[in-house]
Amino acid sequence: MRGRLGVAIVLVLALLVAVLSLARSDVANSQTKSSKRTSVTTMNEYEMHLAAAINTTRNRHGLPELKLVDGLMRSAGKHSLQMAVKGYFAHSSANGASFITRLRSFYGGGNSNLVVGENLLWTAPQITPREVVWRWLRSSQHRLVLLSPRWRVFGVGVVSSNHGAGVFRGRPVMLVTADFAVKR
Repeated sequence: MRGRLGVAIVLVLALLVAVLSLARSDVANSQTKSSKRTSVTTMNEYEMHLAAAINTTRNRHGLPELKLVDGLMRSAGKHSLQMAVKGYFAHSSANGASFITRLRSFYGGGNSNLVVGENLLWTAPQITPREVVWRWLRSSQHRLVLLSPRWRVFGVGVVSSNHGAGVFRGRPVMLVTADFAVKR
């Protein structure tokens, strides 16, 4: 009888180990699938090409090139990332703060003498930097911001998501933010 009880206990333990192993595998697969769904990639090389395309366009229109500055790069990058992760598209931040407040906090140290502008784009990931600029030029409001002679510095932030959250309804999406500024 003891032999059978011992065998039964061993079989139950083996079955328990197998079930736990399968459960752990299911959790790992679920986490992998979940992370694939929300994968967001920053696009540093793309940002440099976009910055060059913006300056080339400004030169073609007789305007001076703008200088890339770290604070505005961080502001634009954070905003694009935040929109991708939170699944929204707006100039305001996820906490409701205006883009003016965001730009001043990243670049102007809260300086109220900082004049700022911002262009956004939500598009499929296959678009080139030149096409981004072309789309902004076709929109009168974006064109005014892009080609304003008052800007001296700027920053760009680009992220791509293979499965956009919220308003992006699970589609692949690229979010582009360009922030412009001048101190009065």
